[in-house]
Amino acid sequence: MKKNWKRPAELALISLGAPHVVTIQDLQSYATLNAETQPSASAITRWVRLLNETGKLQQVTRGVYLNRLAGPSVHPAEASQYIRRGAVVSLAWVLERSGALNNFGDTVTCVVPLCSDFAPPQVGERKTVAGQFRFYAIPLTILGAGRENIEDVQDLNVAYPRATPERALLDWIYLGASVRSRLGMPPLDIQLHKMNPSRLKRLASAMGITRSWTAWHARWKSYQSADDVEQNASAALSF
Repeated sequence: MKKNWKRPAELALISLGAPHVVTIQDLQSYATLNAETQPSASAITRWVRLLNETGKLQQVTRGVYLNRLAGPSVHPAEASQYIRRGAVVSLAWVLERSGALNNFGDTVTCVVPLCSDFAPPQVGERKTVAGQFRFYAIPLTILGAGRENIEDVQDLNVAYPRATPERALLDWIYLGASVRSRLGMPPLDIQLHKMNPSRLKRLASAMGITRSWTAWHARWKSYQSADDVEQNASAALSF
């Protein structure tokens, strides 16, 4: 009896450490790795289609899938770099997930590198089968600033490029202050108490936006003071 190539291929997708995002090339490799007889391209296509239809895979864009066999925590955000090369999940999406912003949006916000040696990246909205993304361009020199302290820049608790909350906030301030961006400054109701003040200062300096950060922070402190006064007055009046 011929060995069924599908079973070892699917076991590889469910194994410990299996990738959360796979391409059609990855799936072809899994299918042919342990096969006694190499499956045809049409057989692999039918297999991938069946995995997608049964929810074991979830298509993001053409040729890119979320590997749902790897666990229920797999999120479309992990596929951002497959949609736009060099993308880093940042800005509002990171701040929402960290608890710094109370509202919870579904759009995955990302920054992508802008380099004079290459064509400008595609920015703006990108709807996919798995969810919606929004991309903003940041010069490569700014995007790479502060990487000598990688824990300042990148969330090391996840296995895909994702900014720390401090970096996500400063990316937003950079874009808000840029005349080339339509993104406004971050809202003043952001919760900073869980963020690292030293990290914010280091990153602002490395990114060359100390003045913008200081100005926004001063407005934030003024807003917090006014908000505290209003809350205290409401409490006194039993509101």
